[in-house]
Amino acid sequence: MKKISILSIDDEASFLGMIKQYFEPRGYEIDVASEGAEGLELIRKKTYDVALLDLKMGGMNGDEIMRSIKRAAPATRVIFITAFSDSGKTQKRLTDEGAYAFVEKPVTSLKALEELVMKAAADKEQEEVC
Repeated sequence: MKKISILSIDDEASFLGMIKQYFEPRGYEIDVASEGAEGLELIRKKTYDVALLDLKMGGMNGDEIMRSIKRAAPATRVIFITAFSDSGKTQKRLTDEGAYAFVEKPVTSLKALEELVMKAAADKEQEEVC
């Protein structure tokens, strides 16, 4: 089985460090970006299986980044990891636009996040086969 590739875009350096520290030793290819423009530059160079996006960031928000990712690499699964909440309205809208899943911050279980990433990557691979 090929390595699962992940791009994580978040304006919290400590969160990016935690994600990289967790996934890299477990055999995942992981790139991180602290802002949307940097993340989109990485997307132009490489196709990822899964993108982990914060919703609210300075500059470019996660929903804008997701739309750009979906244009460049439609099969990439986007998982939002965010503390933002508005009774599910944004979650529904973004799911309708192609978001794969939402995880609330603070992330309480990296193992559960890893399982979600593996499921998202498997779904992407299955879609590409069909």
